Amino acid sequence: MSRTAASITFAALCTAVWAPALVFAPGYADRVMMRVLLGCAAVASVAVTTALAGRLSRVGALLGGLLALVGVVVALAAWRPGQVPGAVPGAADALLHTGARILTTTPPAPTTVDTVTLPLAGTWLAGAAAALALRAGRPLLALLPPVVLLTGAVVLAGPDGAPGYLAVTVLVAAGATLLGAFTAAESGDGRETRAVLRAIGVAVLLAGLAAFAGPPVLAEWSRRPPDPRPAAKPPVTRDEAVNPLSYLPGWGARPLDPLLTVRTARPVELRWVTLSEFTGETWLPEQGYSPAGEMLPPPVPAPPRPTSQRATLTVANLPGPWLPAVGNPRRIEGVPVSYDPESGTLVARDGRSVGHRYAVTGDVPGWRPTDAARALVPTDPAFDRYRELPPGAPSRIGEVAAVVAGTDSPYRQAVRLAEYLRRDYVLDARGRGGHGYANLAAFLVMPGEGRRGSGTADQFASAFAVLARAAGLPSRVAVGFGQGGTDGPDGRQVRTGDALAWGEVYFDGVGWVPFDVIPGTRTASGSGAAPEGAAPTPAPGSAAPQRPEGARPAAPAAPAEKDTPDPDDSGTWVGLTVAALVVLLATPLVAVPALRRRRTRRRLHQGTPADRILGAWAELLDGLRLAGRPVPVAHTAKDVAIGHPSLEWLAVQVNAVGFGHAGDVESVQATAAVDLAYGYVRTLRRSRSRLRRLLWWLDPRPLFW
Repeated sequence: MSRTAASITFAALCTAVWAPALVFAPGYADRVMMRVLLGCAAVASVAVTTALAGRLSRVGALLGGLLALVGVVVALAAWRPGQVPGAVPGAADALLHTGARILTTTPPAPTTVDTVTLPLAGTWLAGAAAALALRAGRPLLALLPPVVLLTGAVVLAGPDGAPGYLAVTVLVAAGATLLGAFTAAESGDGRETRAVLRAIGVAVLLAGLAAFAGPPVLAEWSRRPPDPRPAAKPPVTRDEAVNPLSYLPGWGARPLDPLLTVRTARPVELRWVTLSEFTGETWLPEQGYSPAGEMLPPPVPAPPRPTSQRATLTVANLPGPWLPAVGNPRRIEGVPVSYDPESGTLVARDGRSVGHRYAVTGDVPGWRPTDAARALVPTDPAFDRYRELPPGAPSRIGEVAAVVAGTDSPYRQAVRLAEYLRRDYVLDARGRGGHGYANLAAFLVMPGEGRRGSGTADQFASAFAVLARAAGLPSRVAVGFGQGGTDGPDGRQVRTGDALAWGEVYFDGVGWVPFDVIPGTRTASGSGAAPEGAAPTPAPGSAAPQRPEGARPAAPAAPAEKDTPDPDDSGTWVGLTVAALVVLLATPLVAVPALRRRRTRRRLHQGTPADRILGAWAELLDGLRLAGRPVPVAHTAKDVAIGHPSLEWLAVQVNAVGFGHAGDVESVQATAAVDLAYGYVRTLRRSRSRLRRLLWWLDPRPLFW
């Protein structure tokens, strides 16, 4: 093999081994560093193993490479230490626990030795195995370790990871180049350079096909990789003996005790702890927190109109391990932390917050009453725990919730509960406090009784959340601090009297919306509610639009993936001819699903709400025709619904659009129609035989109907 062919083969093999790094890297805070580290590991593993294989046996070359890998991990532990200090102890801990550290770390993971070792070792082993297979004259077998590593990277990224289209494209290009260059070099026909160039041309062609044809074909593919993280338990758990909400009554009686200082360019409010579980006697924080690096994941869904703010905090006297943060925290420096993405709560990893000085940057939402005015509450069973009330609830709670919340839209129900607490109650800063069932029964006053209730801040927040749950709204309690008093040119002193508590309700597509429930307080930003918690009153007789029963978003499945041809082993122009024929034959297989998907998106996601409802109906008619159940031309929408009762709601909407006032149709109705169309078409497709399911999206006839 000439030097040119050997260099191209070596570069192609290293690139194939490095391709999974494009899937690993997005899960880390420093993506560029991860790509560079894994790239160096790919090159070093192939080079070291190849060099050792020339002097030792295959087993000896593999073991010698592993010794080199251990040395790399020790150097990495000295450069990027993890939870265990010291180069050798840190490397040993990383080699033993790297998998558990990744699974229990809040993404994006920090680029430290204990989280980097697993992908680093996987890349090294894949490179070593590939190099030995190539040296044995089996180039196709040499591509198996990178493919296995890419599969593992996709599983580790989980169902929320970005699609690995780029990684697949790079792997296809590198694999085609490797096969072509190796075959041309081994043929020894005197035209090695030309054959290698042809192999590179074929690789570029296949990579282009993978890059441009893969995403549209697989965009609606319903299969997702499993998430291994739920199997690992976070190492930090809650301390039920400490309840942050219980401190508010005592702090209200002593409002001048200093708690922490804040240095920031402009005043901010702070979120401290979120409490989601109600036992009937008290509220408890989340069950566990996962270790996190400096970078923290964004909230899902993203809050409206976020403003990034940075503050430096020094904790002087706060109980428990919880660390105050600005809005939705995105970056924290100066203290090792664990984090719960669902609640946005930070805890110090050493178990205490006192004495820590740290900088936190967060996104402060710009809430407006209209953000959730028409939103629905989620039907996902995962939110049932935010609606649960333990047994033993006093009857007064249900009675007050029914009278005050009424039967209006979910947001209006929450607004009425907040207004009721602010209007009909008085804050008693020196009260005894208590936020369990017994305390709430004494605290709550039925509307129209002619008297005003009074209570402490913890009772207001607890009452709002419990009443919201009684009304069927997913809710929780949050504790935080106001802006505090001036302390120097850019500093503020937060005291016990600045402690706040508020309630939050989750709305579909909007997220957790805060509500100010304490009389006489208005939170300006950060942790607080939309200033008044109020929303425009709907027109008389109007009702919140509801999703049709049983409707769920469902994506049509894509056709099965097609095998990619390898370059011709003879290294002649036959390879290009075969590739051209494959592209020619594959074009309809790619174009038809892409065109049909484009038309579906135009029907269901573009235009006015009325156009989207009609588009959903057209998609359903096409689906019925593909499923062998064509609808006669003379049938009306009502006639179709008689034969298909599940479509009755959509048929009513279609008639309303066609014969009523199309301008009165709201976006939420169009979204429900789209969800219904997706789900019903998917059911029709599943009713067909396996062969017809595979050919469903390859059928070009709907493009001409």
